[in-house]
Amino acid sequence: MARTARGADNLEWAREVLAQAHTIEQLRQAQAVVLPLDYGLSMEQTARAIGRSVPWTCRLRNRFL
Repeated sequence: MARTARGADNLEWAREVLAQAHTIEQLRQAQAVVLPLDYGLSMEQTARAIGRSVPWTCRLRNRFL
């Protein structure tokens, strides 16, 4: 059974960063938070969408949160 994505308390901030990202790193970090929470994507699906591996996607999420 998959775990529920954490970070819901930072979701609004992640959406703002997503809209105003200046670097690809900022964009990917925000996407790593927003995609699982807003669209229910798994880590594998999120990683595929942002073009990174699952471990790297988890690192991006953790750095953002």
